[in-house]
Amino acid sequence: MEMRKHVLANLLLLVLASLGAGLAVAQTATDAELEEAYRLYRTAHFEDAIIKTTDLLTAGSLVKNQEARALQILSLASIGRGYVEQAEAYLKKLIDLDPAIDLDPDEYPPQIMALWYKVREGKPIPVDAQGGTSKIETIAIMYFDNNSIVDHDDLDALSKGLASMMIYEVKKVSNLAVVERDRINFLVDELKLQQSDLVDKSTAVRIGKLVGAHTLLMGGFMKLSNDQFRIDARLVKVETGEIIKADFIEGKPKDVMKLEKDLVVKILADLDIATSETETKEIMKGQDTSFDALYHYSRGLAYEDKKDYMAALQQYQKALAIAPGYVEAEKKMSRLEPFASQG
Repeated sequence: MEMRKHVLANLLLLVLASLGAGLAVAQTATDAELEEAYRLYRTAHFEDAIIKTTDLLTAGSLVKNQEARALQILSLASIGRGYVEQAEAYLKKLIDLDPAIDLDPDEYPPQIMALWYKVREGKPIPVDAQGGTSKIETIAIMYFDNNSIVDHDDLDALSKGLASMMIYEVKKVSNLAVVERDRINFLVDELKLQQSDLVDKSTAVRIGKLVGAHTLLMGGFMKLSNDQFRIDARLVKVETGEIIKADFIEGKPKDVMKLEKDLVVKILADLDIATSETETKEIMKGQDTSFDALYHYSRGLAYEDKKDYMAALQQYQKALAIAPGYVEAEKKMSRLEPFASQG
């Protein structure tokens, strides 16, 4: 009798192991199908991506993380086809499926991020998401004012470029959260503001409160001559609107990326934010990137905000041609590539 029980137990274990192995194989195959659907999206075969992903979703065999990935792909491909309402519906389903999920602006294009922040309104924000829901200090970086004496009009786009690069640097620090640029742009559109309004302190404080920031970084830049460039920064307490610290850095225009990074290090010190040696090294990476590369990157941001994605992509490509390995330009280019043909 005992022998029979032992044999049955072993048989049950073998059956369970076989079922588990079969399930793992099936899930791996489904993951591969989802990646193929994502590849179709990346190559602008939006309708094919929708059909393939819909078939996988309606089959009813996806586990939770696969269903989430399917909804993400469907939202992306739907935007590619111009199906905005469908994309929004998929994002709502994604939040219902996993309220803790968040989308990375480095991967998802601005059209999706705008919808994402829209459907997120009124919903609990994940504790790890940017925007002040955790105990970590949160900073919002506003666009910089162009006070240049030389080449003033030609440098307007740098207002966005400098702010974007500072956001990128601050994201490397583990104990300081930063509000994403796409989220600020969403609020600017929602409140029917002009992006130039972000240099106004009262408007910036209003934005800061809406995104849950504790501190604002505002400032301006000035090209004084072909050999002199200055960046000013002010730290503003969102709760009171009080300027708590002002700082600046100056040097040659060709060294603008090093100036920007040195200023970030100074600002972190002003905020009493401790950084590790590794984090400081990460911030200073790419400090030899040229002014021209930043200029084209900044113009790419300006075109992107005008929804001229082909022109934006071309500017990011120019930035990379000048400075291969320019990480932020690579990320911005990658997230726009499937949409560039739409203009």
